[in-house]
Amino acid sequence: MIEELLEFAEHSFTLNAADKDGVSLKDHLEIIQEQTGVTPKELEDVPFPVLVQHIWSAFVSLSDSRSAGFSGPNALTYTEIKAWMELTNEHLSPRDIEAIKKLDTAYLRKQHE
Repeated sequence: MIEELLEFAEHSFTLNAADKDGVSLKDHLEIIQEQTGVTPKELEDVPFPVLVQHIWSAFVSLSDSRSAGFSGPNALTYTEIKAWMELTNEHLSPRDIEAIKKLDTAYLRKQHE
């Protein structure tokens, strides 16, 4: 399930990453779709693994409050994850936390391309 979540996340990160003009790949592809009537392959959905929705929700919540430096967004730390769990009264297993760290690595890789 984690691999499917990573595949979904990487697809989402790729589509939503903004170019130098602040326009996402998704926006560009939707314009192509509108003009040609053909859906580009990249817009095809990657299935979301519902059984690990709690991990994705935690990642999105944590990511929304991440800090940033001169080179862009910073990595999520174990301290931030622990604080989030305490503040939200949510429980994540060590496996869930490792999955969040993998999602974060994929996110940061896409941000720094």
